[in-house]
Amino acid sequence: MGAVMKSLHKTSLLVCVTILIFFGSVGVVAYWPAISQIIAMNQSQEEEQKFVDPFSYDPPLPSYVKDLNPVYKIQAELHTSEAKITGNMTLEFDNPKTPDVRLYIYDYLWNKMTVKSIRYKDKPLSFERGQSLVKLANPLGKELRGALTIEFENPVPRRGTRFGVKDDIWTLTTWYPMLGAQNQKGVWYDPPQRVDFGDPFVYHYGDYDVSFTSPQGYKWVSSWGRGQAKSIGGNKQQVHYQAKNLLNFGLVGSPLYHIETIQFAPNLTVDIASVDKGNIERIKTIAQSVFPTFIDMYGPLPYPNVAIAETSTGTTYAMEYANLAVFKRDMHHNNLIDHWLPHEVGHLWWYNSVATLESSHGWLDEGLVELGVSHYLQKRYGAQSATTLLDTYNRDVKRLQERYPNGKLDKPLQKFVTEEEFKLTWYSRGALLFDNLRRKIGDDAYKRFLQRVQQNYHGRVIGAEHLDQALGQTLQGEAKYFTLYTNSANKNGFGAVQLEPYITTIINNMSFYPSIPARVTQNTVYIPLRELGEKMGLAISWDDKKQMIRVKGNGREVFIKERERFADVDGKRMDLGSPLIEIKERTMVPLSFFEKALGYETAYNQQQKTVKISTYRTIGKGAETK
Repeated sequence: MGAVMKSLHKTSLLVCVTILIFFGSVGVVAYWPAISQIIAMNQSQEEEQKFVDPFSYDPPLPSYVKDLNPVYKIQAELHTSEAKITGNMTLEFDNPKTPDVRLYIYDYLWNKMTVKSIRYKDKPLSFERGQSLVKLANPLGKELRGALTIEFENPVPRRGTRFGVKDDIWTLTTWYPMLGAQNQKGVWYDPPQRVDFGDPFVYHYGDYDVSFTSPQGYKWVSSWGRGQAKSIGGNKQQVHYQAKNLLNFGLVGSPLYHIETIQFAPNLTVDIASVDKGNIERIKTIAQSVFPTFIDMYGPLPYPNVAIAETSTGTTYAMEYANLAVFKRDMHHNNLIDHWLPHEVGHLWWYNSVATLESSHGWLDEGLVELGVSHYLQKRYGAQSATTLLDTYNRDVKRLQERYPNGKLDKPLQKFVTEEEFKLTWYSRGALLFDNLRRKIGDDAYKRFLQRVQQNYHGRVIGAEHLDQALGQTLQGEAKYFTLYTNSANKNGFGAVQLEPYITTIINNMSFYPSIPARVTQNTVYIPLRELGEKMGLAISWDDKKQMIRVKGNGREVFIKERERFADVDGKRMDLGSPLIEIKERTMVPLSFFEKALGYETAYNQQQKTVKISTYRTIGKGAETK
């Protein structure tokens, strides 16, 4: 990098000198704007070189869900007297290029949503309705993108369920048909069977244009703010929402609601809804502490509007939906709200902004938000409050190890024997998984890691390998942590991070960032052969006769073979000290290859994690024989 800097300085100087000489007789002052512009351009190039991200070559791993870019345009009406939603929607999406198209219907067995019709280009389509699935033949043919028109009707349970109404507070979640989700190979996920705990749904991020009609006087909070409301006659109102990149779209409303809005930097609006103004003040006090804590910890929430909705007594404990944190009024007793509201607010980042497959990897978001509660407690009340909560998790995990020693974090939701095992595993052990990492790498690195996950994977569905990649980028190496311990039995503890540190490669005093970086593996510095060698002007080819890699340069011809430590240098056998290895289908050679076999000058700085290779001169030593 230093050589580039010097070059830019020299360029700036030469340009200025040339201009001064050229315009000297006329007067420099008149041409100074043009001169200063050139200098500024060179300085900006210099700054760009200075702040280059050495790990920008490492793209995020693919989401667990293949993005079909769905866009929902929904017109729906809530009929309060009949407790039902009627709706028409247009669902536009990329052609999945599969024989069938699938929709998810997340209703209750005892309260079924009815899909009345599905049309494509005004032609009715036949479809098959399963428990949580609608299948139909793919009508898109060779078109790259198409749209289905769907008419549906959904009765709203008159009870305090996740989707239901109680005491005239309407909790409308998973209330419309959703586009199914595929993995990256184009295979459709089957919706997991619903159990009495957890959230086994599979979602697909999408954009929304929603027009929702309800009786006049109803006040709504949603996954995208308050919307634009207008009176449409007949004692009805319509609220219009336009939302981007949401996991799902939910609404909670009531004619009894009071709603207050608070603002957080840089541009986040939080709507708080309750039937009790006094409760809103208590909620605001928590929100004003928890949001700044999590913004500092996880980074800004990449949505403009979120909401907190308090439902009636005897409803579902607490739950998360896209940009919605929902909890029941009972939680004010014994101050349970001071735990569960921060928990649900944490889900705005972990579940909503970054998602996972809840039926199999729910430890990811539940563990993170549970540990997030300890961050909130520490920020608001001090270290002892956070320590007390972590002590509780440790006691929980001891009980888990005694009762369910052979379970694991990555156990599918439907396989848990009891709700106790589920909660002790995903919540308490999940929290300790992340806290152990925090203790191993330090608070600052842990915070950078979480923020990198948000930056890399907003709007994606991720798992353990995605976390490991972000951790490696944070620690500047190839990291393994989550892929090790999420499949480890409960009876085992959590250990250290396995890290192969990346090495910055400097060729002739200029930094070079290959797509597969140099690294320390088994106490040996390994360099990507082809990418680095060709950068140095080496000729690299495959020799069919010898069945070896041929490297020619610096006056030498070298033959090497995968997984072997010996090289043929100008016909003489040389011990490189370490064998060639393969990483991500790339041949990696030990640093000794460039020094011993090719005769270049090399230097490895362990403390600075840099390796320098100079090609300016031939070392001039003959090949050593072994």
